Amino acid sequence: MAALMRKEFYLIGKQIWSLIAVALLLSFIPQLESLGSSYLMVLAITLPMTTMAYDERCHWDTYLAMTPCRPEKIVCSKYLFAAGLTVAAMGIGLLTSFIQAASAHSILIEMLAEKIGVLMTVVTVNAITLPTVFRFGAEKGRLTMMAVMLAIFAVIVGGAKLIGEEGMFGWIDAAPPVPLWIAGIAVFAAVNIASFFLSVRLYRKRQAGAYD
Repeated sequence: MAALMRKEFYLIGKQIWSLIAVALLLSFIPQLESLGSSYLMVLAITLPMTTMAYDERCHWDTYLAMTPCRPEKIVCSKYLFAAGLTVAAMGIGLLTSFIQAASAHSILIEMLAEKIGVLMTVVTVNAITLPTVFRFGAEKGRLTMMAVMLAIFAVIVGGAKLIGEEGMFGWIDAAPPVPLWIAGIAVFAAVNIASFFLSVRLYRKRQAGAYD
């Protein structure tokens, strides 16, 4: 597992540091702070697919099929890599927000809750898109990712336009925080567990040549 994880980081190589530098630069500019945070989250979604595209080009799966490495470990390494990138992106975003909030006397607990909510959303988007990559390949997986993000954006913006922001999001403030978080974590866990086992099944079929 450790070797598979190292391979993922080798693939993104030096480019990750330049991308993080750009995100940090944007995050520390007050007018562009939200853009910097969004940029980090987009990286957490797109970089796992980039590594999977590299795998396809060099026929990595063909090599793995000749090794005793189990499909569960291979799929798990992809999910851990995606989750690790998301946690790192959230950590960087939280650090920059903390530095700015310390001088602005902002409420840090609310900021942390917001970042955790974003992290869960990004990991869930990855959980939705990764099975499609294992089934259809990286290129169609990118299309699925874009479709999911556009659907989320359309629901949020369209709902706010139709029923107003208060009608769309007012229930969140009115709902008890503890049950709300418990329900959110339960949905988050269910989606990711189902996604993992679906990806393992699809990867097994791909190794067996069912989708060639």
